[in-house]
Amino acid sequence: MKNSKTPIWRQKADLTIKTIKAKKEKTSYDWVRLINAESKIEDKSLSKVYKRLTELTESQKVGILGKSKFPSFKEFQKSATKGKDYFSLYGGLMILKRFNTSENRKAKAKRQNQIQLKKVA
Repeated sequence: MKNSKTPIWRQKADLTIKTIKAKKEKTSYDWVRLINAESKIEDKSLSKVYKRLTELTESQKVGILGKSKFPSFKEFQKSATKGKDYFSLYGGLMILKRFNTSENRKAKAKRQNQIQLKKVA
């Protein structure tokens, strides 16, 4: 297998791809497994996650972003965790949530008010 930093699911998917591609005669089940393993790796890329997020309904986008505009891919990429290679849809939604500036301000004001109350009390 590869180095220990590579996730186990990725190692298994790579091994499946390598094994099936080495076969001379592939069954329909082999083709299904091959396509599934390739898509499992591909679906974890930041660009694929961003594409899935752009396909959200308007009500879902407003629910996450509030009045903020939907970020461009460059802005989304800058906000993503540096050094991370694989992303999930949930992780993408959490990145998208960071762009909701009004909710961020409300949370900050609430924290500051709690600190003030502690100081006064």
